[in-house]
Amino acid sequence: MPQFDACLFVKRFSCIGWKLNTRTFVRVKSVLKSPKLKSYGFGHHLFGLSALFGISFFKLHPFDRFLSPVLCDSPKDCYSTQLPPVIDEWTVKDLFDLILPETFTIFCAVLSLATFLYIGLLASAGERIAVRLRRALFRSLVYREMAYFDVQNSGKLLESITSDVQTFKSSFKQCISHGLKNTIQVVGSVYALLKISSTLTFTLMGSLPCVILVGSLMGAELRRLSQNVHLQNSIAASTAEETFTHIRSVKALALEENQHTQFCTESEEARRLNEKLGYGIGLFQGLSNLALNGIVLGVLYVGGHLISRDELKPGDLMSFLVTTQTVQRSLAQLSLLYGHVVRGNSALNRIFWTLRSCTVECNESLLFNRDPSLYTKLCDLWRQPGQAPQLCFDAVQFAYPSRPETFVLNELDMTIPAGKVVALVGQSGAGKSTVVSLIERFYDPSTGRIKLGDRDLRDFPLGSLRGQLVGYISQEPQIFNASIRENIRFGKYDATDVEVEEAARLANAHDFIVNQLPQGYDTPVGQSSDSIAGLSGGQRQRIAIARVILKNAPILLLDEATSALDAESEAQVQEALGTVMKGRTCLIIAHRLSTVRRADLILVMSHGKIVEQGTHQDLMAKRGRYYDLVQRQESGDFLS
Repeated sequence: MPQFDACLFVKRFSCIGWKLNTRTFVRVKSVLKSPKLKSYGFGHHLFGLSALFGISFFKLHPFDRFLSPVLCDSPKDCYSTQLPPVIDEWTVKDLFDLILPETFTIFCAVLSLATFLYIGLLASAGERIAVRLRRALFRSLVYREMAYFDVQNSGKLLESITSDVQTFKSSFKQCISHGLKNTIQVVGSVYALLKISSTLTFTLMGSLPCVILVGSLMGAELRRLSQNVHLQNSIAASTAEETFTHIRSVKALALEENQHTQFCTESEEARRLNEKLGYGIGLFQGLSNLALNGIVLGVLYVGGHLISRDELKPGDLMSFLVTTQTVQRSLAQLSLLYGHVVRGNSALNRIFWTLRSCTVECNESLLFNRDPSLYTKLCDLWRQPGQAPQLCFDAVQFAYPSRPETFVLNELDMTIPAGKVVALVGQSGAGKSTVVSLIERFYDPSTGRIKLGDRDLRDFPLGSLRGQLVGYISQEPQIFNASIRENIRFGKYDATDVEVEEAARLANAHDFIVNQLPQGYDTPVGQSSDSIAGLSGGQRQRIAIARVILKNAPILLLDEATSALDAESEAQVQEALGTVMKGRTCLIIAHRLSTVRRADLILVMSHGKIVEQGTHQDLMAKRGRYYDLVQRQESGDFLS
């Protein structure tokens, strides 16, 4: 192994970097030529390699002019060349003489591999954390009670899953990549400073509490600003989402300019808050740099006094300042990360607030804590012809959680006989749709109970109740972003293609799927009803009916399923409904008189109570509330 020439190294290093006088050169040379240092062997070459990468820093050291009067005997000596002019002798060969070529090659290879692993593993860790957070958030939100969505903005929920997680992921990667490195540098440098001069180190650290106090106060304000920025961004995003979701209504009402003005107003407020946050972070970083530079100047001042009293050697002060600047650079980099820390911490707080605020419906132990086989057997029994259960409301009172002081249902008592078709009619606001929501257990009664068969509805696991027992068709059926086949298969995930097509035939949907859609059952359809090209309201309704037929639920709920259809579409849908309602316990929320007349029993609601019940002929003969509804609405064929 070639010997390390310490004297040659110091000469060449001095010509490139420091302006050392002869006395300082002799001190350093004596250290490098000491037997203790030379005994390290391979360490010589690593030391030379480290110096090779550090020359540029020392050559441009900003304190040369401050240090030269300390290290030299006179100002004149500071700029005189007392060392041999060896700069011209510096060659590439001499440079590599300081280290072994094998050492350099291995070092570069290891450095390249470490860089690859560092970037790859950090990216992998960030993405894994992000996807776990998104999964946890989505699971937490999708299992929430319906009351949660009554008061939450969908744009805010979407931003929580996308924007908040992305913000935290970016902050996490920045803090790990730069924060960890700079933190280690600070810790190592502080240890070195203590070894050089504990007096100067404690002087340096004595000023830190003030810096930390000011930083903490500013940090609290920046976190508050970050929360306001997120809230305002959510409002702006919600405005855009609402506009595009209801774009047909916006255009029909010529509200384009109004929505544009509203979005611009919200976006401008978001810009103002973001700029305020940016200036706040900039002020924090500027004050941090000012404090750090002030600390360095303080070290110079105190160090000069220590040297004048022979309590510190000039070379030690040089080492202390060089190490201090490492601390300064590292702390400056950490201050630059503070903006990421503020945004990431705010995003993470919002994420965990969402995860912590769990409700009953998202708690799996309450969903599946009973024997699921018992309810599967019960469901199979109720699916048999003539075995459908009855539904009974027993003194049910209910108020929506968002309006707890207003009761929508007042001591409601009603029975839906097993295997019968019951129509529920009444004026708007009477509580008809609320009854459907309670049967689906989107909400639970405030008082009273609902019985399915001889069991309380709350005894049934939600998975069994909604997945097997109850089929629901709304006025605006939801068509998901998937193919026609997959949309029907949502009624039964393990259904075969034959079962899907059979359900479509029973729903009078097979012909238009095969003959009118370009790819038949594999035709993709959009997410919202406004974006489903080529599908009429009646076609969408028949796809929803096919989904319910495939589910084969013994209880069927229809919430104004035909009120928005024309006469021809209604006839096709009514024919399909006639097939699916046979042998099932059915509750129909109806406006059309033609639908009500077919019911086995009609219940008339008013102010959350049943005020009349009977067949169409019986109720017309009584000339009561139902008769008045029919007389007022018969010309339009609607009951409301």
